[in-house]
Amino acid sequence: MKNFLKMVWVRNKTVPTEACLQSFNQNFAEAVNVEWFKKTGAYEAIFYNNNIECIALFHENGSLIEYRQNLPLSHLPEIIKSTVQSKGEIMNTVLINKGNLLEYELIIRDADLKRFCLNISEFGEIVDEKKL
Repeated sequence: MKNFLKMVWVRNKTVPTEACLQSFNQNFAEAVNVEWFKKTGAYEAIFYNNNIECIALFHENGSLIEYRQNLPLSHLPEIIKSTVQSKGEIMNTVLINKGNLLEYELIIRDADLKRFCLNISEFGEIVDEKKL
């Protein structure tokens, strides 16, 4: 029980490289509630930017690999909405920016209440589809 309470109340103590911190501050100057995690060869930051949850992944040298942000349905481009409208109800949307490529990850629920994860390019092409 003590260990559980400690895990709940003690925040993550991961400290990224100085290069990661500088890159993060340049890219996400308005970020709040930042938590860092060490990944294999990289650092991950989970934070809020303009009240939207985001995740950014950095190489140890500070270069930004990708970032993801939860995307309100109202901000989803029409081309993406029209691509998935026949597949079912959109439950969740995430914008993925990897380099200069945008991709959208959507959780869809069909008429049989089965859920699917769709990855769609910024041009409305389905890149990947898997049942959850």
